[in-house]
Amino acid sequence: MFSELHDFLESDMNANSLKESITCHLRSLLDKFNQYFLTENVEPFDWVRQPFTNCSSNNLPSELEDALIELSSDRTLQASFASKTLDEFWLSVVQEYPGLSKAAMDILTPFGSTYLCEMTFSSLAYIKNKYRCRLNSMEENLRVAVSSIDPRIDLLCSRKQAHPSH
Repeated sequence: MFSELHDFLESDMNANSLKESITCHLRSLLDKFNQYFLTENVEPFDWVRQPFTNCSSNNLPSELEDALIELSSDRTLQASFASKTLDEFWLSVVQEYPGLSKAAMDILTPFGSTYLCEMTFSSLAYIKNKYRCRLNSMEENLRVAVSSIDPRIDLLCSRKQAHPSH
C-alpha cells in the first residue's frame, strides 16, 4: 500500500494537501489510541493486577477502598487468585464485592460494548444488501445473526410438514 501511495504522491500535483490530511488523520488516531491505552502512570490500577498487596495510591472511592481492604484480608480468595486468570477472579467475586468487581472489569475490558455494536452493524450490512432491500423488520434477523446460540435446524424442520395437503 505504501509503495502505491508513494507513486500517487509523486504523480499528483496537489500532494501537499493530501499529505496534511493523512498526517492529521494519523495524529487523531494516535490521540484516540493514547486515550484508550494509558502509557503514563498505571500505578493507580495495580490493585486490579495484585489485589492482595498494599497499594497506597489506587484512587478508589472510600467504599470501594474498604471493600478492597476486606478482600485483601480474605485468605480463601487469595488462594483462589493464584489459580485463576484476572478476569476469572474478578468475575468470581462479583457476588461478595459487586462494586469492586465492576470497577476491575471496567479497567480490564475497555472495549466491551464496541465489539457487539460493530458485529451487529456488520451483520446488518450483510443482511440488508441490494437484493434484500425490501425487508421491513430486521430485529429477528439481527437477533439470529448476532446470537451465540446455535440453532437446532433438525428440530425446527421436524416440526414442519414439507408439503401441506390442500
